[in-house]
Amino acid sequence: MENGRFAKYKYFTHVMINKTDMLMITRRGVLFVTKGTFGQLTCEWQYSFDEFTKEPFIVHGRRLRIEAKERVKSVFHAREFGKIINFKTPEDARWILTKLQEAREPSPSL
Repeated sequence: MENGRFAKYKYFTHVMINKTDMLMITRRGVLFVTKGTFGQLTCEWQYSFDEFTKEPFIVHGRRLRIEAKERVKSVFHAREFGKIINFKTPEDARWILTKLQEAREPSPSL
């Protein structure tokens, strides 16, 4: 993805949101990934777990809310404090919330 930009990130799991979008979880954080017309994968946005300002939670049954530290998005200084991801079902939202919690737990030592 993106010429190996995320190659050092340790993959944990992902969930498809629709035919082209997925939420990928790594041991460092989350990435919202889009599959292009020709199969290329692009990271639309990402947050490290360190940027989370509170635990992710579910809103209205099937929406996952991730609150994160403030970011300035553009020259117009639009502020961003996180994301809301709409899943197809409440089960998908609950499953990915559980996986987010698991990914943030310390890795077991070998």
